[in-house]
Amino acid sequence: MTRFLNAGALTALTLLCLPLSVAGHEGTVFANRAACLARAEELPDFAFEEAKLWEKQGAGTDARLCQALALLLRGDWLLAAPALEASAAEMTRESVSMRANLFSRAATAWSNAHKLSEAEAAFGKALDLTPRDTQILMDRAIARAGMEKYWDAITDLDRVVELAPKTSEAWLLRAQAHHVLALDAKSLVDVEEALRLSPQSGEALLLRGNLRAAKSDMIHAKQDWEAVRRVAAGSPAAAVALQNLNALDRAQTEQKRELKKKKEQ
Repeated sequence: MTRFLNAGALTALTLLCLPLSVAGHEGTVFANRAACLARAEELPDFAFEEAKLWEKQGAGTDARLCQALALLLRGDWLLAAPALEASAAEMTRESVSMRANLFSRAATAWSNAHKLSEAEAAFGKALDLTPRDTQILMDRAIARAGMEKYWDAITDLDRVVELAPKTSEAWLLRAQAHHVLALDAKSLVDVEEALRLSPQSGEALLLRGNLRAAKSDMIHAKQDWEAVRRVAAGSPAAAVALQNLNALDRAQTEQKRELKKKKEQ
């Protein structure tokens, strides 16, 4: 699953940085770190060049952080990822949560650049700092699943379920991983819990329908697929559910045709 940065996420990081922003100096490009980050959020291309000049004026660490985030916001994943990791490693006086946040953003950039092994490593650095962060654990599980490291993904998701048992997405992700590994009994247990927590989840309903179909429970499979089309209309899950329903209809029509031929013989 690709995860893209949104403006609200950067605003949260800006607020996190505010207490540690450098004091402003007359004549410098930016008064402080927060001003540069706000500029990056608004106009990342301009902010990147301005932050480079600000670095030459002596802003140092703050300027390099701003450059890294500007690269991220303009979608230069391959440049943003190492720059963010470098900032996280450099800013040893910052809070643990802020540094973990930067490593996690670097991992997101690596993921968006389809460099999943690098993303996994960056998520690991973030988790070394904040091992109980369930969102980072889920993000690393997604990266690991993308690398077909399903058992490692399940290990991360086991931890999320332990720390935050009401996180429906974790139950669903683990159900999907179990299904890929042909552990359908475990997958069904997980998806049932995901649906208990989020009854309107189109992806969970689709998976449960598929699991039921694998057990030849076509009546309940059809009910789940029809529910997907109601609760998640227009989604990829709804499109797959429609394909399944059409395939089921064709199979049942063919079955009736065969039965009719036998009766006529």
